[in-house]
Formats: sequence, C-alpha cells, structure tokens
Amino acid sequence: MSKDAKVLIAYPIDFLSYSKFERKVDKIISSLEKVELIFVSDENEFIKNYSQSKGLQATPFGSDKEALKEVTHAILFQDEERNCFFILDNELREKEIPTRIINLKITKVSNKDNGDSYDVYIGRGTLWGNPYQMGKEGTRDEVIAKFAYDFEKRFLKLPEKFDENIEKLRGKTLGCHCKPAACHGDVIANYLNSQDDGK
Repeated sequence: MSKDAKVLIAYPIDFLSYSKFERKVDKIISSLEKVELIFVSDENEFIKNYSQSKGLQATPFGSDKEALKEVTHAILFQDEERNCFFILDNELREKEIPTRIINLKITKVSNKDNGDSYDVYIGRGTLWGNPYQMGKEGTRDEVIAKFAYDFEKRFLKLPEKFDENIEKLRGKTLGCHCKPAACHGDVIANYLNSQDDGK
C-alpha cells in the first residue's frame, strides 16, 4: 500500500462486533503513515468511534458514487452469504482500487410462515425456542425480555453445551413466526453478530 490513503470502509448494519472491526482495520492500515477514513454509512458508529480513538480523520460521503471519486483503498466487511456490497465491490475492481474483503458470518432471522428461506427453525419446542407465550405470559416485549434473561444466564435447554450449540447458528438464517416484528431470534442473532469470532 502507498503511504497516504483515503480508505473507504463499509460494513452491514447487522455486524455488531466492534472488537473484530477494530482488530481488522488496525492490521490492514498499519502499513500506512497518513490515513483518512471515508464512508457512506456508519449506523453502528464503528468508524466514528475508531477514528476518534486513533486520532484519524473520518469523512462521510452522501453516496458510493461520491466516495468512489476519492477512495485510494477500501475495506469491505462483507456478509459472505448475502454479498451485501456486490455493486460497490465491482465498482472498486473496475477502478482497480486495492480492496480487502473481510467475510462475515452474519446471523439473520426470517419468517417461515411467509415462505422466507431459513436454515434452522427456532420455534417453541426446539432447542432455541422461546418457552414464554405471548398473551398468556406477557406482551411480545415481555416474553422476549424473559427469553433474553434466560439466554444471558444460560437457563436454556442443555446449558452445558451452550457455546457448542450457539456456534452452530453463526451465519445461519433462523426461522420463526414473528418477523418482521420483534422476535426472540433477534436476541440470538444480536449475540452472535456481536461476538468476535477471532477470524
């Protein structure tokens, strides 16, 4: 890489692991003396927080098209299943911009009743089902909060195998009945998407 760089960073909103973000960006830009971070979207404020902690300038752009006029290097945190930056990646390749792709295993939740595709069903009765029923045991928010408490405290089925079993869900689409409404599956997905997998 050259000494001065305007590094475009993009990541999907479901990517919640700041420690992985920081670790990867540190390593990639370590050979540069003067770095300015540029971005179009920073919903989780990873770029803002990173630039402030490292004393780097971070410049927002209104669109990918505007950012592509300035970029000298790029880092794309890419959901490996959904290829969320396909167009941006192609535009960077066309301009021959040095780009690092960081493949992520993002866990999502879908509604199986709507015909949405899913990999693992997490409804009641399964290992990851919410045992609390809406109405009978509280509102949607209350039964999700109860599940979240049990999840955090490991009061679920097979707690001794929690880490082994939860890892099987990383990068999968979880099927339930709630989406697009709030769902206990969001608790599972947010947990997995916020963990630094060390890769």
